[in-house]
Amino acid sequence: MAELSQLARTMAMECPALRVRQASRVLTKLFDDELAPFGLLSSQLPILTATAMFGDRGATMSKLARALLMDRTTLTRGIRPLQRARLIRIARSRDDARAKTVVITRAGERAIQSIFPVWERVLGQITTSLGAETLIDIHARLDQVIALSTLAERSAVNGASDCS
Repeated sequence: MAELSQLARTMAMECPALRVRQASRVLTKLFDDELAPFGLLSSQLPILTATAMFGDRGATMSKLARALLMDRTTLTRGIRPLQRARLIRIARSRDDARAKTVVITRAGERAIQSIFPVWERVLGQITTSLGAETLIDIHARLDQVIALSTLAERSAVNGASDCS
């Protein structure tokens, strides 16, 4: 039993996926608290902003999922509340009637404009707390982790999972 306890302790202390999830929960709480008056969760904001980045033509579900490094099922679940709130809409692709396109609505554009000062304030609090240089370093290191996405895709094909 002591051996199992030690294995678990080692995994908990050394697993980068666990640490990232813990940090994500902290950041999620900070942003969720501030986004609540807008009826949004921090998990929905990236979908809304990524959709906006694709402009008036929108993006297919596959293209949006790739941009967000999400699987389509998770993206579909995240889109539903945004669609019910009329911040985005699903349309048939202009180029391929079989494909669905996610498009931001005018209400979605206004939501981003309203949210931006609040988002900026939270980011300022995080920057003040961590320090600007530390935040820049975190971004750079996370970019390195994100670059592992091809490795993660290969692992998923082979049935591997993260350690959290």
